[in-house]
Amino acid sequence: MKKFLFLLILLALAGGTVYYFHPGLLTTGPPTREEWEKIKSEAQVAVSAIIAGDKAAAPTAAPEDKPAHAVSPLTFPDNKEARAQAKAENKPALILWHGSDWLKNTEELAAEWNKLATMKLPVVLGQIDERCGAVRELSEREKLLPTGAFMNLPVAVLLAPDDTLLAVYHGKAVWTAAAMEAAVQRTLDQMPQYMELVEKARNTPGVEGARAAGEALAMMPYADAMRNHPLKKILNDKDPEHKTMYRYLYGMDHMGMYDEINAVLNGGKGADARFRGKDRKFAEAQAFVQKVLASHPMNIDLQQQWNSGLAYAYREQYTSTKDAAAKQKMLESYRRVVEIDPASEYGKGAARWVRYWDDSVYYEFEEPYYDSGEMTVGFEKEWRVNVSKSMKGPGVYTFSLVPIPSKNGRLSSRAFSLYANGKHVCDAEEPADKDTKTATFRVPRSLKDRVEVRFRVQCHDGWFGCAGEMKMQKK
Repeated sequence: MKKFLFLLILLALAGGTVYYFHPGLLTTGPPTREEWEKIKSEAQVAVSAIIAGDKAAAPTAAPEDKPAHAVSPLTFPDNKEARAQAKAENKPALILWHGSDWLKNTEELAAEWNKLATMKLPVVLGQIDERCGAVRELSEREKLLPTGAFMNLPVAVLLAPDDTLLAVYHGKAVWTAAAMEAAVQRTLDQMPQYMELVEKARNTPGVEGARAAGEALAMMPYADAMRNHPLKKILNDKDPEHKTMYRYLYGMDHMGMYDEINAVLNGGKGADARFRGKDRKFAEAQAFVQKVLASHPMNIDLQQQWNSGLAYAYREQYTSTKDAAAKQKMLESYRRVVEIDPASEYGKGAARWVRYWDDSVYYEFEEPYYDSGEMTVGFEKEWRVNVSKSMKGPGVYTFSLVPIPSKNGRLSSRAFSLYANGKHVCDAEEPADKDTKTATFRVPRSLKDRVEVRFRVQCHDGWFGCAGEMKMQKK
């Protein structure tokens, strides 16, 4: 135990991050400087105490406030019992996955689900009450439902009597009985058509069975379809040559898509790959993705996923060949992902790639710091640093960049100029092609309002990203 605690504390001191699956222990953001100093101080005391064998000196955690109830306020049967009952009665099972001794507003959730029990839905209600410490390993949590584990609770899962996944419900629907009843009823209305396709998928050999599996998956929201492992297996087993194209849509996840694209690019997978670098088959990979995009009507998630794949194929071409046309096609693909749904994770990620690769986009900073979100690898971006507060009238100024950690120093910068309110004032005395972290300006007059230092940067400090301090000082 001492050794385990010692390793955890050392990890904290080294700036590492410890993740635990339990939603109640997820932090809301990085600690402030004051909080971090306190953490380090307490950790150092703990390390010293453990090494010295002084258990009394080690800090102890303050007791946490617990809800008044220690067990689930719901009387539904446990997950396994509910599913067995549903099978015996030939009814769907609706399983609520929650945590009664740590989840906020549990009483509110329980009150709504107790109402739901009186609404005469033709389902068997069950629950997984994941109390603190009840399920220690992720592998065990994955076995609780055929859908696998969920990161955010509460969530509800509707299963057919034979355990076939029908739907997953989360968000606001789970918290109100009326919304939950309406959502379940919509699923039940589609259940006959869906189960007919499922049975056809199971009992029909070859491509036709795969097509039925694909059609069933297409009836589900994308996130639910990707959790429907039995149907995905049927799809992959019965259509190994992708003749229905459904396998590209539902038979693989995001990373599986990249595996397929890379197989075309490289002329094979893993050790079977025949092509490298600029000799890869870029046109063939791009045509492959375009074929998938045109093969079947796609929901928003799939449109964004495969357009991201198309952007990747063009990006690989650009980074290997510096083909300007490939770069523009890459940017068009990323912009298409953003246009489809800018608020989704795909949309937000694609927007960052547009910001990263687009030459017309510059990065703006305020003295005195720049951070790791603004790194570029293999090419330059324009940075604009607001130095208005440092201007003290005409004279000679030095502008300095101090990377953190300074020993790495993988920051290249050149072509420094000074602007006031968007108008050019002067250039640095250093030549525009000189890589330097300090630039000298001779400022001829007092400058008011917004004053900026503009320059070109390539910044890539490995694990530390790209971070440091900026200083504008008058000599």
